[in-house]
Amino acid sequence: MMPTAAYIRRETLISMAINTALSLAFFCLVFGLGRRVPVWGVGGYVFDFGPQAFMIGLMATLVPGALARNALRKGLVAPWTGGSRLPHALLLRALAVALASTLIAVGVSAGILTIAGWTILSPPFALLGKLTFGAALALVVTPPGLRAALTPR
Repeated sequence: MMPTAAYIRRETLISMAINTALSLAFFCLVFGLGRRVPVWGVGGYVFDFGPQAFMIGLMATLVPGALARNALRKGLVAPWTGGSRLPHALLLRALAVALASTLIAVGVSAGILTIAGWTILSPPFALLGKLTFGAALALVVTPPGLRAALTPR
């Protein structure tokens, strides 16, 4: 049986890698690599933090949560004994994390870019920001989602 902390660490690293790769793919699809990226407006950089944060929050909670519950049922991982404040129901938990992630990401990105006064970004800089955000959000949301999934009920 794998210790809970080791399981959470491993699954978080996997989530970070997957969400970074997906952030790269969607950045290329939405913005491409050959043109400057507008910061404001529908389809702009700040706007894109909404769908990106929602999907990462949702999937970094939903998929690892389902896998963790299965691993817990099979006795492959030890249960989390610290409890969780997140909803026990997997879909409700994933939606709550996704919505919170969206609101925070759009607000913070808008605030930072307003203070910076940027209206357009170079593709490498914009991409680096999206990749960093994708990995960081997975790092933040995956462990509490896993702890909730591994909390026995």
